[in-house]
Amino acid sequence: MEFSAYVINAISAVIAVEYIDYGFPKKYNGFRRWGAFTVGCVAYFLTVTALNRLIDFEGVLGFFYGAVLIAYGMWALRGRFKDFLVSGLLWVLIAMLGTYGIFSAMGLLTGNSLGEMLQLQGDRRIYASVVALAVKFSMGKIAAVFFRRQDGVYEKENGIVAGAFVFMTLLAMGLFWLEAGNLESSVRYVLTIGILLDEAGIIVFLVQLYQRLGRYQKEKIEARYRREREQERLEGLMDMYRVGREINHWRHDMQGELDILYRMQKNGKYAEMETYMEKLCSGLRDYPELPQPTGNEGLDAALIKMIPKCRERGIHFCYVIMGKPERIDSMALGNILDNLLCNGMEACQNLGGLRDIELTVRCRMDGLEIYLENSIGESVLEKNPRFVSHKREKERHGFGMESIYRIVEEHEGTYEYWEEKDEENGRFCQRIYLNYI
Repeated sequence: MEFSAYVINAISAVIAVEYIDYGFPKKYNGFRRWGAFTVGCVAYFLTVTALNRLIDFEGVLGFFYGAVLIAYGMWALRGRFKDFLVSGLLWVLIAMLGTYGIFSAMGLLTGNSLGEMLQLQGDRRIYASVVALAVKFSMGKIAAVFFRRQDGVYEKENGIVAGAFVFMTLLAMGLFWLEAGNLESSVRYVLTIGILLDEAGIIVFLVQLYQRLGRYQKEKIEARYRREREQERLEGLMDMYRVGREINHWRHDMQGELDILYRMQKNGKYAEMETYMEKLCSGLRDYPELPQPTGNEGLDAALIKMIPKCRERGIHFCYVIMGKPERIDSMALGNILDNLLCNGMEACQNLGGLRDIELTVRCRMDGLEIYLENSIGESVLEKNPRFVSHKREKERHGFGMESIYRIVEEHEGTYEYWEEKDEENGRFCQRIYLNYI
């Protein structure tokens, strides 16, 4: 065997052991865990090298590959023997399809038989082997994800993947037979039609699998979004709790302050009383003012949530409410303003100099107008005109703008945005108009 064959066998061993290793809990940790992994790779490497020296086509002897992986799983991993057995036998199928499927396909392209392809040396052999490794790695990953119980894939999806593998096996066998040699023309025609039907079956199974994967992904994203919303609601409740505690502390302190003022007045210490009252009023002016009820619970909640957050981050936040926005659904208005204000706060918090957010909510005869300005450091419309989330784990973000567009559409409203320039930072302006339903 050439040196390149040993390298390919070593890579194949790592891919095979990583396949059985993926998804199962490990019995060992640290050096023992990696030592067990290394021993499994060495055992697989020796097995595949020995079989390659003995015979070109392993046939039934290929089950030794599965036996090595099953033994490794029983020794180094936690799980049932049945799961290791299924995974090991599945790998035998993957190894056969990956290796001999590629060699057969190259034989069809070059005009060589499968036996001649297996005896090739040099660049063609290396190329075919590397392609086969890539195919086995990909198929192993698919199988490891979809045939492990702890990955949350249901029996119906297992059936779809198993059906696709059966069709792929039939395809490989048909190609082997077609390449094997002298067949009558009628047999070759029938076999070719069968191969085409087999490929159509594979496509059908893969389409079903793709659709179910899309459904799972959507459900997973929605579940994460709901958890994030629950976390935000919890944070809002905690903000309300902190505000309530501050009010209680202020009420307790105020009782003591009034008692001191009463005693000063009773003892005729009017000068001291005046100084003390000035100090007390100065402290009250520094205390953050809670928003007055606006007539819309969603708007009230958004303001109560945003005021302390902006104060903690040193962002100047001012708002004006004109009229009582009672005719707009509280959940819809709260959702829009929460998303707008959170986006504005994120745009401001990393800026230097003056950072501010200005909100105006105006009730009109036939609808509600929302106008928001916030500071920005660079042009949003140039850098991110489609408002795509740049946060980590993008699949968990980006729902805020979708919610805004949906609510605007439900109210047959309009959404406009533009940018303006000032001396220090730019300004991002947004205007939303919602018709009354």
